[in-house]
Amino acid sequence: MKAIEESTEIARQPQPALSGDVALMFERLAKDQSVDVAKLEKLIAMQERILAYQAKADFDAAFSDMQGELPEINERGQIKVGEEVRSTYATNEDIQKAVKPILQKHGFSIRFRNEWLDGNRLKIVGILSHRSGHSERDEFVAGADTSGSKNAIQALGSTRAYGQRYTTIALLNIATRGEDDDGESSEAYKVPAAPDGYGEWWGDMTACADEGWPKLSQAWGKSKDDFRKYTSRFNKTNWEAIKLKAQRVSK
Repeated sequence: MKAIEESTEIARQPQPALSGDVALMFERLAKDQSVDVAKLEKLIAMQERILAYQAKADFDAAFSDMQGELPEINERGQIKVGEEVRSTYATNEDIQKAVKPILQKHGFSIRFRNEWLDGNRLKIVGILSHRSGHSERDEFVAGADTSGSKNAIQALGSTRAYGQRYTTIALLNIATRGEDDDGESSEAYKVPAAPDGYGEWWGDMTACADEGWPKLSQAWGKSKDDFRKYTSRFNKTNWEAIKLKAQRVSK
């Protein structure tokens, strides 16, 4: 298979519409000729920023609550050279089957978009959306997977499945593991549930990151020990991400 390029970025999707009362207020102000249009535009822009901030906070809190329920996925797929198994992987079908009920429970959905690039490459864009209105996305770019005896259509379908698998794993921070040899149930191992109050605490920590590293570091030091232990063991990737964000804010 051709070299693979991956990149992750946060994409702010259209935010929730203004509430009925607020929308009517802006409509009345727009019709009032005595109202300064420039000031009205600034008020609308401020309201949109507030909605966007709240949507992001809701996304982060819901994601944190969901994180503890996402399972490790057994690697049932195999990559063979001749009769020799060179590596194993979690199939896209297994991943989607495991995560979709959990996503729905916490107000999330995941979808994919395909784009053709120059050089006959395919870009698969995974989009994780929350009912609050905030979305994040991950991109996977590769050429057609011509390994084995695939025809042209099968090669493209394989690349598409690879892209969906990799973007889902990246967006949800999913762990995979080789299948057990000790007769353990094929049910995927589940990460323990987060401690009570963890979601609200994580939302506070995310907000602290917006104020810079000193504020985040201080908040971490004052946090409950079980929150810190759970984060270090089961939510490490997201913790590293908000630490990096806080350090960038402080520069």
